Amino acid sequence: MHAEKLRFDGRFMAIAAAILIGAFFVPPLFRGAMIALSVVAVVLSPLPVGTRGVTFAAMIGLATGIASVNLFAVGIFQGPITREFGWSQTQYSFVTLVGTLVTVVSSLYIGKLFDRQGVRKWAMVSVVLFGLALISLYWLTPNLLHFYAVFALMPVIAAGTSSIAYSRVIAAWFDQRRGQAFGAALAGIGIGGALLSSVSQYLIGAYGWRSAYVGIGLISILVTLPLIFWKLRDSPTDVGLGLDGRPLDASPATDAAQPVAERPKLALVGFSAQESRRMSRFWMMFGSFLLLAFGIGGVLIPLVPILRARGIEPEQAAAVQGALGIALIVGRAFAGFLMDRFFAPFVAVVILAFPMLGISLLALDATGTTALIAAVCIGLAAGAELDVVAVLVTRYFGNVAYAENYGWQYAAWTLGSGSAVVVTNRVYDALGTHTPALWAYVALFAISCVLILRLGRYPELPPADESRITHNL
Repeated sequence: MHAEKLRFDGRFMAIAAAILIGAFFVPPLFRGAMIALSVVAVVLSPLPVGTRGVTFAAMIGLATGIASVNLFAVGIFQGPITREFGWSQTQYSFVTLVGTLVTVVSSLYIGKLFDRQGVRKWAMVSVVLFGLALISLYWLTPNLLHFYAVFALMPVIAAGTSSIAYSRVIAAWFDQRRGQAFGAALAGIGIGGALLSSVSQYLIGAYGWRSAYVGIGLISILVTLPLIFWKLRDSPTDVGLGLDGRPLDASPATDAAQPVAERPKLALVGFSAQESRRMSRFWMMFGSFLLLAFGIGGVLIPLVPILRARGIEPEQAAAVQGALGIALIVGRAFAGFLMDRFFAPFVAVVILAFPMLGISLLALDATGTTALIAAVCIGLAAGAELDVVAVLVTRYFGNVAYAENYGWQYAAWTLGSGSAVVVTNRVYDALGTHTPALWAYVALFAISCVLILRLGRYPELPPADESRITHNL
């Protein structure tokens, strides 16, 4: 597959440089967030002009969506909430497992909904409901069931803010630039890590954890919702463009002013969801992402408590997590660039060396600069591997049932990452150390590498006919 030469827009690069310089003039707590915004400008700059708006909308949607909150904000809120209510780490982290189980089940079905009805309208509804759910935590009671119920509801009402939704949009907009676009859009989760870590820690310190939940809920409603309404579209034909931002043939049928229902639809290729699930590589992919996510999630979500157990102060721990978020952005964008040019499973296996190193350093009681290096290594892999999921689904199974197929693989990722945090905290509660769990996670990466390498070459994707599409829906 031929990859186009990257051309960076000078205006975006200038904005990135200005923001980066400004990062050195803000309080250290917000420095990571500024650097993250600088990286945003860099990853958007090489994309075709007509595609930057939709990519940026997906990016910010993910930055303020349920994945970012669960991965980054939950850990920061753990300390103040458990101190106020007297909960153990295991009791608190069980909320992640509750949300995980609901996400796993719902992921198997919501993808089919997005394939049939599109994403845009569901994204707007979900942004509002998710923001209101976060705000409702201002009135959280000491009853654990109250806490669990809110986080069990969130995956359902916030499904339109997930990577299943936004990656489906990116898959419809790009082909040759797909890896790069996935990397830019899905980097939103890393941006959320850098921004939410800083904002949450500041709000908790200044106003308390209850007001902090209100703050991040308002960000979702007041910032994300207008952007989704303005820029997110389900297909490039909705704005008169073809794949990768190329103009459609100049004809009345492709006029951007023509009603959406009458515009030409882009070609679909690949297998239906049922056909995909009958293939052995579908389940090898499922297993590899389950193990990989278990290893990464067991460290990524409880990173702040792991660092705090090593004597690192809360502000420093939040700064380290912010650095992880920046590394996640870089890893995701860099992996997308590589997967447009090289065989994606090889790229994935090479990247797995980073979490092996990072988690090994944490197991050896990393602190200070070493802890920062460990977090960066974990962030690079966490960013890259979710990007790999999106690319592999399109390359092995096509876009006929992209959201549904991705939903299944995302369910594996969610099950692994969400359940591992309970194991990590349970080990700590029982043994007083995270170290045994950390070494176990390193071993899981080796098994995941083997499964990824067994996927084989990309198949020749068949063109989709009407019967396949109808059967899939």
